[in-house]
Amino acid sequence: MSYNLSVPFEATVRWIKKETRDTATYALQINARDIARGYAFRPGQFNMLCVPGIGEAPISISSAPSDHEILHTVRVAGDVTTHLSRLSPGDVIGMRGPFGNSWPLEEVEDRDLLIIAGGLGIAPLRSVIRHILSEGRRKKSPACSLPGRKFILYGAKTPKDIVFRDEFPRYRDTFQVWLTVDKADPEETWKGEVGLIPTLMKNVSFNPLKSIVFMCGPEVMMHILAKDLTARGIPAEKIFLSMERNMNCGMGFCGHCLFGPVFVCKDGPILRLSRIAEFWDIREI
Repeated sequence: MSYNLSVPFEATVRWIKKETRDTATYALQINARDIARGYAFRPGQFNMLCVPGIGEAPISISSAPSDHEILHTVRVAGDVTTHLSRLSPGDVIGMRGPFGNSWPLEEVEDRDLLIIAGGLGIAPLRSVIRHILSEGRRKKSPACSLPGRKFILYGAKTPKDIVFRDEFPRYRDTFQVWLTVDKADPEETWKGEVGLIPTLMKNVSFNPLKSIVFMCGPEVMMHILAKDLTARGIPAEKIFLSMERNMNCGMGFCGHCLFGPVFVCKDGPILRLSRIAEFWDIREI
């Protein structure tokens, strides 16, 4: 990497896709050619997106490295994301990154892979999904992209809140896909499940000793599912969580994201359950 991660570089918004009422995907193009040549990310990493005069926010990369696009899927939740929601194609913002570690695809091997996401938690996992689909196309067969069965379990508040809704049908050639909503919208015909994500577990059959879990979503959801999955026999060292904390620098300097003994921005955001289990249940960590 031949550029300074502490200094934002310019990126132009190429296009914007509205995902839900409060969420959109932004395609960014790095302006400086030398930085663009040196920039490379792995599934699960994030960038700091900067709005001059307002601040910056950590946003997961929702594209795969093979997409040759840098996509960020953003939900309006504060000053920075509010200003991002007002952008148009051609606008320029600041960007720093990539930061953090990545999903351990090298540990998937011939294991059953459970991808579990709630709400916007699908964004950092979309990078994994698209990577696996890309591997399947490269090898001319989706089934051989990675050995083992593959599952996607995803939940949203209502059908209108499902992020990447138009993409899930395309995933079904490679993944077993199960969707659920907390509440069905009476104005829309919903043929999927209604209930919280743990209710989807009845639909999947896997070998617990030969399975690996990638999970991202509300922390209460991950707590419940982590207990369920370990009770089913999946070892805690094979359950990986994408954690969210207040990240101001992305480099482990400011200490805002300290989570027990780890910095989420530097040691994470992907953390092995066995690494954090002893302090994860302590309130306000």
